[in-house]
Amino acid sequence: MRNFVPEENLPSPEQAFSLLVGNIPPKIKVANVDILDAVGKITASPVFARIDYPPFSRSTVDGYALKSSSTPGKLKVVDKISIGEWKDLRIKEDEAVEVDTGSPIPLGADAVIKIEETKREDQYLVLDRKVRFGANVAWVGSDIPQETEILGKFHEILPEDIGTLASLGIKSIDIIEPPSVYIIATGDELIQPGDKLVPGKIYESNIHFLASRLKQLKCKIAGMELLPDDKEKISLSLRRAVETADIVITTGGTSAGEKDYVHQAIREMGKIVIQGINTKPGKPTILGEIKGKPVFGLSGNIVATIMIFDQLVARYVEKASGKSDVKRYSFHDRVKATAILPIQADKYRTTNIPVYLLRDQRGFFAVPVPFDSYMVGTFSSSDGYVTLSPGTLINEGDMVEVFVKSIDKRPLVLGEEHPALRGLDLRKILLGTVPACAALKYNVGDVLIVSDLLCNKVKDSLEIKRWILESGEGDNIGYHEWIGMSKLVSDPAVKLKSPSTAKLFLGKGKVIAPEGYIQGTRLTQETLRVVIRNKDLQFLQGIFSENT
Repeated sequence: MRNFVPEENLPSPEQAFSLLVGNIPPKIKVANVDILDAVGKITASPVFARIDYPPFSRSTVDGYALKSSSTPGKLKVVDKISIGEWKDLRIKEDEAVEVDTGSPIPLGADAVIKIEETKREDQYLVLDRKVRFGANVAWVGSDIPQETEILGKFHEILPEDIGTLASLGIKSIDIIEPPSVYIIATGDELIQPGDKLVPGKIYESNIHFLASRLKQLKCKIAGMELLPDDKEKISLSLRRAVETADIVITTGGTSAGEKDYVHQAIREMGKIVIQGINTKPGKPTILGEIKGKPVFGLSGNIVATIMIFDQLVARYVEKASGKSDVKRYSFHDRVKATAILPIQADKYRTTNIPVYLLRDQRGFFAVPVPFDSYMVGTFSSSDGYVTLSPGTLINEGDMVEVFVKSIDKRPLVLGEEHPALRGLDLRKILLGTVPACAALKYNVGDVLIVSDLLCNKVKDSLEIKRWILESGEGDNIGYHEWIGMSKLVSDPAVKLKSPSTAKLFLGKGKVIAPEGYIQGTRLTQETLRVVIRNKDLQFLQGIFSENT
């Protein structure tokens, strides 16, 4: 019996895909895998830091840990802490402890002086200058504070993410598991590559293409079979396939020939959603379902198989594996970007500086990231980096080449940190007011949050007032100059990147932070101005209002 389908009634490939997804929605499977097996996969849920990174305050140089209040002066060297070693040691005034790069600094120490900047006299260290509080110290949590979101949902996991996860002690992660696929090729005329070619036979190629393409999409191949045009064998194979795989793909046997048994077997075992598509090549395509599993019946024509795979199968697989919903993905290229702030290289060394990329119809805009060499989290969260020759200065407005490593499609919030942003699925680049003001100047960014302490010429904005609290005594713990609160601290010993890290310095000096981050006495009020440039994010006005 020959099976004919009127061409004028056939759906287009796009219509066929919509009908398929509507009738057989892709099922997402979540699996917990070792981080070494997670590269290239898509996250199933957000991932948060369980510890601070660095997990302890450590030296960034070979030298001597000490109390800055003891300098200048003559300090007794009382011990040494090597890298990888922990000593329950507290130093006193006029004492020092020798440390390696990466060594924990002892309790009571608040600075490290480089070994080449010291003079040693037996057990004593002679210092003729003041060493600043915080000098050459990577403070606990200064790269990644505990509870920071490391990866969002639907993020492609990059190799540098694996480095960050490992640094945080995270061994496994929940990912969206790509579907498993069973491939069946049918045809009396087919033989395996490598067999002797005899008259009337051709080499099978569809299985080889499909397996290769599916592996490229990171699918597991649950089985592969080459069958003759035998209805009973085809039915048995389909039964095995739906029991062992998430998706079944057949080739051949879908047209109007007397020995085209695939469509008959699918109809008898399940149902056919679509029989025939208005496309060339690939018209005799079948989309069906057996026991809740999608079955793609492709033409035996290898070119048709390739084209229909890309138009239908790959798209379905990408939905099932999270790829079609991905919000941040790997992207390796070099692009030209406009620097919206100056970018400065080290005076003597070639310097690699991470950047975030903002984008509109005009092109890319680069925001440099405050960075130190130990900050793996800061680097992995960036979009790429610029490489500058010694002494190079990129001025605001100059074009710079960026080595791009990823693209993030989420709506962007740039500026000051605020508790109202917690839990929102937005891209948060909370570097402070200065880059947000620069973004206002260049008309980029979806949401910009600025402090009136640094930028007070903002129109058409939502105004939020908050109290700044003060706690403790001693050296001033301040903020990076891009953050509004930096204006409230003169001569800071340490410059924090975020108010989230302020709590880590309680008891170590005089700390200020917004209400909700620390407890303390009220110092002054700060006004934040929120500019919402993306109309789809107007709902944020209500969220910010609830948190004031």
